[in-house]
Order: sequence, then structure tokens, then C-alpha cells
Amino acid sequence: MNLYEHEAVATIYRKYGISHPRFVVATEPNEEVAAFVRENGGAVVKAMVLVGKRGKAGAVKLVKTEAEAAKAVTDIMNMLVWGEKPVAVMVCEKADIQAEMYCAVTYSTETRSPVITLSMDGGMDVEAIDPSRIINFPVDARPEVEPYQIRDMLVAIGFTRKYGEILRQASLTIASVYKAFWGSEARLLEINPLAVVKVARKDRKTGEMVETLELRALDAVVTLDDDATVAPQKIYGERSAYTRESTRREVDALLIDRDDHRGKAGSYVEPEDMSGDIAMMTFGGGGSAVTIETCYDAGLRPANFTDIGGNPPAEKMYKISRIILSKPGIKGVLVCGGTASNTRIDVTLGEGLVNAIDDLAREGKLDRDLIWVVRRGGPEVEKGLRLLAECFQRNGIKGRIFDSELPITQAPLILRDLLVEHRGYVCGDTAQASV
Repeated sequence: MNLYEHEAVATIYRKYGISHPRFVVATEPNEEVAAFVRENGGAVVKAMVLVGKRGKAGAVKLVKTEAEAAKAVTDIMNMLVWGEKPVAVMVCEKADIQAEMYCAVTYSTETRSPVITLSMDGGMDVEAIDPSRIINFPVDARPEVEPYQIRDMLVAIGFTRKYGEILRQASLTIASVYKAFWGSEARLLEINPLAVVKVARKDRKTGEMVETLELRALDAVVTLDDDATVAPQKIYGERSAYTRESTRREVDALLIDRDDHRGKAGSYVEPEDMSGDIAMMTFGGGGSAVTIETCYDAGLRPANFTDIGGNPPAEKMYKISRIILSKPGIKGVLVCGGTASNTRIDVTLGEGLVNAIDDLAREGKLDRDLIWVVRRGGPEVEKGLRLLAECFQRNGIKGRIFDSELPITQAPLILRDLLVEHRGYVCGDTAQASV
């Protein structure tokens, strides 16, 4: 399955620390786009499509003013890009590009192992690059490649001749690209260009603004393995050249992590066909994957996929909680994750989720017929679950709350049985395991 650039950045780049320009996602001109252009003195507007060569199709536009941005958004959303209708646009920061590299990780059928492909001639179609300027580096099949190995690759392609000052940064970045490829169970992760950009930073000693060089991914081409641990179709929905536009909830969720990098709470994707009636609030990549797979196996129909982690503040949890609970047609809510190492349960659940529930209740927007199951472990879990239980009680919420003594795979089964018992829930056509 191919991902849109904004999906890859939100769910993969941010998770693995791959630098990318700030952006907003839109389907029409709005104040958020205008404010972004004002703040940044212009922007790059890019079509979100699954085909390549967007620039040649006129689907990447540089804008300087709010009016130009509004026109670019409208024009791109109304065009076909090599026969494909954009689902959205990314409005990105401009980059002061000093050099463009090509970087990709894929599998080689010859070596039967991952291959890192690098070239100093990025920014153009890979097939147009002189083959002698592209170097393939086979690596052993393992989750990580050491930065010193990447350093040797960069020396081999001539990176150090002009950009030796950021050799360490570049080595760490490409090591993260490989880690993202492996961790996301991708078949291809391609960045073209992976650019050396000039940025202005405040000097820590003098306080003066100084120019420095950084490596940033200005593109994202990601193909996930359809036979991954969790089939990507279950996470992102089926894909076609005429897929739906991003929902308002998906766009709003992307904005949560835009300006606040404390933890991650903005990963929210709905099924392609907008189906599903189980609101999912899942934590951690592994825990999220196991939970959603168990839901499908149990006959539940997830309404969304989330991957919350990194100890997000209560403000972020408040926002994503309201988004998750706002989808129409929800019948149950599953709050589930493994035992966290640094994500505080009293902050994420006891404060962020609790405040969201209380506010929805005050606003008359809380559906008290929903069935909830919560399974969570980690720092301050006793306090966090106690605060959540008190919230359930004062708001008349039906459900059960568990700590990490309950196996993570049991939580979806308990929710299924409660839904069948109390709401006559009809499960999907799949085998059901008993609790």
C-alpha cells in the first residue's frame, strides 16, 4: 500500500525523528492556510496523490501571498494529476535548498536483503540520474544500521566534499530513515529530495541569529507491505486512484502535533469507506497494532486507528479525545495500550481524557449509551485509572477499567461481549474467541 505524503510524515517521519518542513493540510482555502502563509512569508502547495512526478503535472506550486495560496489550493484540488484526483494539499514551509540528495531503502531480490540507495544527484526523476552517480549499499537484515556505517556510505558518494560539517547529522538522519523502513514494515521508503537546507538559528552563547545547515526530507514515498503484521488496509483503508478526501477529523488530528512536539497524539486515520463503530484510543505502535488486529479478529469494526505515545501533555490528549469521540455512529470505545515506560497515565487519561469527557458532558455532546473498556499500565497508573473511574461514575458512563494485569488481547474481547450483552451488537463475519 502506498501512503500519501502527509500520512507518511505524520505516522512515520515524526515517529522516527526524520526532519520535514512544517505544514498544514487542507482541502479548500481557509484561514489556517492564510495564517500559515503569512507566518512563513510564502509556502509550497503540493497535491496529495499517490502518483509521482507531481511537479511536472503542475501540482506543486510556490506561493508568496495568501491570495496565491488560496488560488493554488483551489486549482490543485480541482485538477487531475496524471489521472488521479488529489485528496488534499499540503501547504509546507519553503526551504532554502543548498543541495539535493536521493535516498531510498528497499529490498533487493538479488541480495535478499535491504538496500540503501544514495546519490548526490537528487531532485530529479531517479531514472534520469546517471547510474554511475547512484550507489547501492546492501545491509544485513536487522532493525537498525549503525550511524558509522552510514557515514562511510556518505563519504563514498562524495557528501563530505562540501558538507562535512553536518556529516554526523546526516549519518543519524539516514540511520533513522532505515529504522523507519524496518519498523513500519515498508517495502520502499524513498526521499527525493533529501535536502541540505540553510536555516537561521539563534546562537546559544551570543543570542544572535546565525545561518546553519540541516538535512530535511522534502518528500515522502512510502509503500507498506500488504502482508505486514497488521495489514495496512486495516489501518489506512483500501486505496485507489480515486480515493476519498481526508476527513475533517483526520485533518484536525494532524494539526495537534504541528506546533507542539511533546509526545505524539495526532496520529488518527479512519477507514477508507468511513465504516466502523468502535472508537479506538490506542497507545504505542506495537500495542496499537496488536489491539486493532485483535478487534478485527473478534468481529469488532474499528472506526479509526491511533498511535499515541511519547508522553503527550494533557492538552494534546484532550484534543485527540474529542476528535475520537466525535465520529457519528460510535457504539463502543476501546482505550488500550501496553505498559508505558514514560507516558504518564494520570496526565493522559486522568487529566486529558477526563477533561474531554467532562466538557462533552457539560456541552450535552456525550453519548452515555457508549460502552467503554479501558486497559492501561505505566507510570502513575493507579492515580490515572482512579481519576478516570470517578469521571465515569459522575457522568454515568458504562464500562470497565483494567490495569496491565489484564492481557492486552483480552480488552477487545471484553468490549465485544459487553456490546453484545447490553446493545445487541452484531459482530462482523469472523471467528470470535471467548474471553
